[in-house]
Amino acid sequence: MKQLNSTQKAELIIDYVNIIVDSMSMKDLISYVSEDLINFCEKLTDSELKEEISLTLDDETYDELVDNITNPTVLDVNNNGGKY
Repeated sequence: MKQLNSTQKAELIIDYVNIIVDSMSMKDLISYVSEDLINFCEKLTDSELKEEISLTLDDETYDELVDNITNPTVLDVNNNGGKY
């Protein structure tokens, strides 16, 4: 195996990744990134997750996401105004 210096190794990695990414469909790319982000976020503490969401998006989005999870909207599937 040929020994590479750090610059050569970095170039090899970039070239390899470019080939892999170019060969992926949009669906595959979305799936890969989604899985990678989920794995990243699962390793965060609650406060780190809040900070990540707040810094990437904003505090309001974090609050809205938490509100959506903790106060689910009840859908009126019978379309009768909630009456039985």
